[in-house]
Parts: sequence; structure tokens; C-alpha cells
Amino acid sequence: MKRSLTAREWILLGVLAAVAAVSGYVMLFYLPVTAQRDAAREETELCQLQIEAAQLRLTEKRQMERELEELFAREESPRGLAAYDNLQSVMLELHTILADTRDYSLSFGTVDASQSIVRREISVSFTSDSYNAAKAVLRRLHGSLYRCMLNDITISLGQTADGLAAVNGSVVFFEYQSQS
Repeated sequence: MKRSLTAREWILLGVLAAVAAVSGYVMLFYLPVTAQRDAAREETELCQLQIEAAQLRLTEKRQMERELEELFAREESPRGLAAYDNLQSVMLELHTILADTRDYSLSFGTVDASQSIVRREISVSFTSDSYNAAKAVLRRLHGSLYRCMLNDITISLGQTADGLAAVNGSVVFFEYQSQS
């Protein structure tokens, strides 16, 4: 038995078909395309951030290269780090520098070899004839053949029996240890 639909039912079927068509379009085309577009935007932003970081690294690298060129363009070449276990050479250097003092004593601390740059700390005490002589020795220590850093330097003037300058402090020598 066939029954014909009323005008109201035809209108409802038309609205239902329109809702189904719009829903199908939204579910099958609009939402996936929007998700892809948003993912592409996020990826573009990430790429932009990576490009900016790479440009910053490139700028810093060029700056370092310029500084190295300027450093090597000078008359004297920069000092490098000595190879690890350079104690004998350091001892000879210290003896050569401290030979001009009245007397000196050295005390060796522990060696920090936990990283590729080894730190060898040596406590130094010496007496010299004057403040200027002590200052000259300290300058020679600082400018020695091997990379070093002066720490906790104290100069006492006229407190010895002879009125000499007494110097106490430590020198940290740096050495390079390859990580193999």
C-alpha cells in the first residue's frame, strides 16, 4: 500500500536532506581540511623558530670566526692548552719564574680530571725584596707558557723579619684531556 506524503512531510524530508548534506560536508570535508590547515600552520611556525635559531647560531659563529681571525692576526699567537699530565713542564716553568725570589714553597692540590679540561691547583708561597718584585713575579706567573689562573693572592708587606714582601695564593693550571 502506497500512501502519498503530505506537504508537511515533504518539507520535513527536505530539511532532513539539507541537514544531512551539510553534516556530511562538515564531517567529510570541512573538519579534515581545517585540521590539516592548522597542522600546517603549526609546522610553519615551528620551522620559523628553527630558522631563527639557526640564523642566531650562524651570526654567533661568524662573530667567533671574526674574533679568531683578529686573535690570530696579532703578532703573538694565542697560547693553547697543554696536553694532560704536563706536571714536569709546569714544575720547570714554576722554578724558572720563582728562581728570582728569596725563597718559595709549593703545595700540590688534587687534580680535577672529571672533564676534558683538567684543573691542576698548586698553592704558592714566596718572599721577594719588594712589592714591585713580587708584582713582577705574579705577572710572569700569569703570562707563563701554560694557561693558568691566579687565585686568592695576598701580599703582605714588611711583616717578615727582613721587611720583605710575602706572597701567598694558588695557581690553577689548565690542561686538555681527550675523552676517548
